[in-house]
Amino acid sequence: MSAVTRVRNARVALLGALAASAFLTAILAFGTVLLVVALADFFQPLPLGLRRVAIPLGVLLAFVAGSLTLWRGRGAWSLPRVALYLEELLPGLQFALVTAVVPAGRRDPALLERAVERGYSAGALRPPILRALVRPAVGLLALVLALVALPGSSVTRVLRPRPGDLLLAPRGRGSPLDRLNPLVVVVSPPAYAGRSPATLDDPASVRALEGSAIVVRGRGAAIAPAESLGLVRGGVVAPARIAGDTWSLSLVMPGRAEVVRLVDGGRTRLLTLEPVLDAPPAVTLRSPRSDSTLARPTGSLLLDATASDDIGLGVFWIELLLTTGGGERFTTTTRRLGLVSPGGAVGAAIRLALRLDTMGLGPGDVLNLRAVARDRNDVTGPGEGSSDTRTIRITDPELKDAIPIVPASAATLDTTVLSQRMLIIRAETLLVRQRRFTPDSFRVQSQRLGERQRMLYDRVQALILELETATDVGFIEETEESKLLRVAGLAMRRAEDHLMRARVSAALPEMYQALDALDKGRTSRRLYLRGMLPRIVVDLEQVRLTGTEKAQVGPRSARPPLPDARRRLLERLERLLPRSGRLGPALADSLTMIRAEALTDTPEAAPFLARALEALRAGRDPGPWLRQSRRVLERESESEPSLSAWRGSR
Repeated sequence: MSAVTRVRNARVALLGALAASAFLTAILAFGTVLLVVALADFFQPLPLGLRRVAIPLGVLLAFVAGSLTLWRGRGAWSLPRVALYLEELLPGLQFALVTAVVPAGRRDPALLERAVERGYSAGALRPPILRALVRPAVGLLALVLALVALPGSSVTRVLRPRPGDLLLAPRGRGSPLDRLNPLVVVVSPPAYAGRSPATLDDPASVRALEGSAIVVRGRGAAIAPAESLGLVRGGVVAPARIAGDTWSLSLVMPGRAEVVRLVDGGRTRLLTLEPVLDAPPAVTLRSPRSDSTLARPTGSLLLDATASDDIGLGVFWIELLLTTGGGERFTTTTRRLGLVSPGGAVGAAIRLALRLDTMGLGPGDVLNLRAVARDRNDVTGPGEGSSDTRTIRITDPELKDAIPIVPASAATLDTTVLSQRMLIIRAETLLVRQRRFTPDSFRVQSQRLGERQRMLYDRVQALILELETATDVGFIEETEESKLLRVAGLAMRRAEDHLMRARVSAALPEMYQALDALDKGRTSRRLYLRGMLPRIVVDLEQVRLTGTEKAQVGPRSARPPLPDARRRLLERLERLLPRSGRLGPALADSLTMIRAEALTDTPEAAPFLARALEALRAGRDPGPWLRQSRRVLERESESEPSLSAWRGSR
């Protein structure tokens, strides 16, 4: 065998040993990560998220360890370096092997081959190869023994982490045998929701759809008699079901926040049920946009509606109510148009054209249109939502002379004029005091005036709608007064735009123009429709106490004060605050009951009470969160110094 062949064979052996060593080292690194996580979980159960990263972290470290091993043995790929390594192991070769692999000068090949034949030993690589393989193999064997010594549940929780495996976690040393800790709760939403069951590990509260099936599971059923385990709800005790070493209790999510009590002999544990109510669908009829009166029943009417639901829609349609005839002889027909079944989708739309000339409509007929949607709630529903109703009337020529003009709302318009005047006074005062404000404060004050101007604009638009649309008698027309109000509305919108940009001096002319148009509209001609009930103004000062009959009034008792849930919760919290540092478990139970009531009566305080409970269970001071909860319960209204409501100066 030639010298080069010997080196090549040695390289093959070294590369094989290197690959095996890298593989064993990678397995050892991966197993070490699993062992460390399993040991930590044995002494203190780890959360699910931390256990889920154990395998990816082990794979990463295995790749790094195997790569480092291959990098350290990268010299095995080179024949000269393998030859040098053999020369180091066999000093008797006197560099004949290296010289044969890398010829230098004129050397007799036969002489080199004889020198290699004399000094080469076939077993020279056996000791280093064994050392490279034995070290990781021994470490791997020790790792396997350590994993075997651990409880199988600890290894399973690391290899196959999943929600609900908390019951497999071993109890810590010295921990009492408590069947109520830990708990696993399985929540199965109603079938109509189309959601998968959720598993919660040791929760303090359960939040789920109303009507969801809840199963509470624990372990240690054989520790004590099963009769001592149960669930107290509404004064009724439900016994637990036993299956091997596991017990379970079943209940249904109520429609109101509630606290149930789990009992095991003398031990108790509170569990808060937080229902999520299924909201009815939200429906919008986008076309037609408003009520209208048609001269002739011809052409097409575009119907466009949308619906959405928080969980899923069941059925969606447009409802048409047709009223024909008049007086005491009329008929009403109801039809469904464009019926669709979204099949649980959260949104749906209907768009179709209604041909009026094919419906046989006549003068005086009325079409009422609305969109209706129902969800798939078969537990507390179905929930139904509907859009605003649009009324389409066909003009009756016989009633044309009976409709002169729509009445105006005199009192509302007079109040609007007064409000606009006061708003102008405030704007003038703000402009005079501009130097006293910082730029930011001046901008805030101007924007508040803009918001008030927007409110007056909305009031004017409502007046215009009332003036121009009297659907109860079939009148839709522009009036003299509504024209003036439209001018005022446009000026108000321009004034609002200037005020929101803190340009008070530019807004004042527009505000003056709006006031002038409102004054003219207030003094314009008002006529009243035939067939509408008149509005009677009564002077109370003239008619009060003018009767002659003597009333027989018996003794009256004072009315009881209205229940104040916020005050009641605040009083209960005030009693707990001075003792929050020394109540321990009793404080947690009291806070759980208070939070359950707050979920319904004062939901804005519930998150802070939940934070206080979390701090208490973690061994931290719940005082800051309790004080924040108290501030929320005490808060009734907020104010900040600004200009007076309607006066420019005090």
